Amino acid sequence: MPTLPNYIRAVVLLLVWQVLPASAMPYPSGENPSGENPSGENPSGQNLSGPKLLGPGSCSSSNCHGSVKPHNSSNVLQNEYITWSKHDRHARAYLSLQSADSKKIARNFGIGDPTKEPLCLACHAVYSEGPTPKGDAFRLEDGVSCEGCHGAAEGYLKSHAITGATHAENVTHGLTDLSNLDTRATLCLSCHFGTEEKTVNHTLYGAGHPRLTFELDTFGVLQPKHWIVDGDYERRKGPYVPMRVWLVGQLHHAEAALDALTSPTRSKNGSLPELSLFDCFSCHHTLSEKQWRKRSYGEKPGRLRLNLPSLVTLQVATAALDAPLGDELKERVLSLHDAYTNGAAQGSIDATQSLIDAKVAPLLQQLTADLPTTTRVLSSLTRYAAENQWLTFELAEQLAMGIQATIASSPQLAQRYDKPLKGLFATLKNADSFKPDAFTREAQLLYQVISMK
Repeated sequence: MPTLPNYIRAVVLLLVWQVLPASAMPYPSGENPSGENPSGENPSGQNLSGPKLLGPGSCSSSNCHGSVKPHNSSNVLQNEYITWSKHDRHARAYLSLQSADSKKIARNFGIGDPTKEPLCLACHAVYSEGPTPKGDAFRLEDGVSCEGCHGAAEGYLKSHAITGATHAENVTHGLTDLSNLDTRATLCLSCHFGTEEKTVNHTLYGAGHPRLTFELDTFGVLQPKHWIVDGDYERRKGPYVPMRVWLVGQLHHAEAALDALTSPTRSKNGSLPELSLFDCFSCHHTLSEKQWRKRSYGEKPGRLRLNLPSLVTLQVATAALDAPLGDELKERVLSLHDAYTNGAAQGSIDATQSLIDAKVAPLLQQLTADLPTTTRVLSSLTRYAAENQWLTFELAEQLAMGIQATIASSPQLAQRYDKPLKGLFATLKNADSFKPDAFTREAQLLYQVISMK
């Protein structure tokens, strides 16, 4: 199994970093946070059962995860706290709420101080609106810290440092098993897409909130990642295959979108449909472009289109692995748009979800990353990007990230397609100035190179 990332992927991911919107809004570099707890120091009726949140300081010792340099003698790098605190945007998620932009967004949206609003804190800090036991060193101001992903540390803090402790043992003590891709994808998407409890709707976008976007493999590597895939990692957690991580992320992203479409609260905004579920650029483009002269609308111009890029990329990849199943999923995806417009969405959504659960998910469980498989998936993705003109920015972005994840899964592919891949990402630097025809041209060049091999 190939070890990654290699130097080629690092160069490409630098381009991706420039393309993606900041996961946190601008934050000030001035005073320290206040330290106030929005839910109060001692909320009445607090239930102190369950493990305590201890805060990232409990991980910061140089003998634990706070080393300035990675350790070669350990099965973990032991500099994870430094990587998070100095380089990871999650560490600044709370601080971003103190910025002038965040305060203006809050005023536009009609809420108070964003550093005290549960709506904001749910994804900008390790926060629970209900009573949660906390250690003395826990601070909301630390943002999305270790326990936001790995779980409250009280149960596993001591035991996971014991020599010979296994990953399975740590999980039984309360560590969240992020080596399970389903668990990881669900956790990340809870903020980077939303749930019933945590959501960014069209009203909040209108107030100024940055556009949400997510892809499990790319975002995990760019976090920046605080782990390396080596023999020890694979023995403890299994191999890391970028294409598999990407596809599992797409599957869960697609399922989350289907859940939102059927949600009584998230699918509606008063008497209107929730517009954030539709393709943004159906409306947000200038009419002076006269797109109608160049593009085809499938005899359905002027209609809102559901924003389902992950479902489309999942279908395109599935077609490479199982052509009949890919065709079946394609029909389901196409029917969703008409069904949602005609008020018959529930049956179409249920049928699509059933197909994913019964056939697509099991197919991905058996996925291998050998050269023939990665080449078929890569060819399918690039062909789709090359042959479908006027792709939306969201879909082009997801296709590009899927292409790079697939290439990164094979050393042979990575050596072949470095230059054309960088050209593809260069067209995605700015959503507002995105030119679909430029993306298509670069995709065509990449597909031509792939087809010659």
